[in-house]
Amino acid sequence: MNTPRTTWMAPGLLGAALLLLCTAPVTWAQSKSDDKLLHRYGGVLAPECGNYLLPQLLYLGDSLVVREGGKAILTGRNAKAAPTHFGATPPPEFEAAFTSEVAGSGAMVFVFYRNASGLFAVVEGGPKVMAAVPAALKGRRVRHCDPNRSVAPGTKPPVEIGPTDLLRDEKFKRSYVQALGPLAKEPWLMELDGPAQLVKKVQVAGNEYQLASVCKNHDCYDNNMVLLYAAASQTVYGKVVQRGRAVLVGAPPAPVAAELERLWKATYRSGK
Repeated sequence: MNTPRTTWMAPGLLGAALLLLCTAPVTWAQSKSDDKLLHRYGGVLAPECGNYLLPQLLYLGDSLVVREGGKAILTGRNAKAAPTHFGATPPPEFEAAFTSEVAGSGAMVFVFYRNASGLFAVVEGGPKVMAAVPAALKGRRVRHCDPNRSVAPGTKPPVEIGPTDLLRDEKFKRSYVQALGPLAKEPWLMELDGPAQLVKKVQVAGNEYQLASVCKNHDCYDNNMVLLYAAASQTVYGKVVQRGRAVLVGAPPAPVAAELERLWKATYRSGK
């Protein structure tokens, strides 16, 4: 007679299996929740998004980072959402908070706010953490650098361009090549494909310019440039550093030359 076979499992293994079955949906749900939070808040926040050397906050999902000079100076591990950070009565515009632990320094928190201007965050923490936070970030809301996350609900993100986009404008390219003169033979200056900031509008000496900055791939410190382009007059002024030597291009007037120097220092020598 054939006797039905029964698979036996040790009580400890059976308990572990049941525990895994029970916790798996919770873990999966938590992962989905974390992904949504990262999609909504993840990325860089800064007082000036165009310059990675200036202080920044980074929410990376599992960690919170304070960065300065392009390097992490505080890293909070095991980041977790803290929706009740302010208790039952959160302040106006509060949207989310994330807590973390900085080794040897205690808790660090990023508090996110949203208003008609976009998405912002403030860093909070204990005395050791706040002592290490750069002055530009202390007690100050800084804006999310991703326009798709920072834009106010229902508002279309602004169109943003980089230096390579300027080269597609034949009027700019003609004026740019003329301003460069002999430097136009340098590939990195003609391709503008190195590390760069987004082009933005600035006012200099009463005129509107587009400000662009770019440096040479793998040799940013000694080969870099800031330039100002006035589309109305098709005028290009700039400061180019080539192999550590600086030269002004486009013959800028004194007030513009002074502003180019200030912009160059802020972009490439902010730590000096």
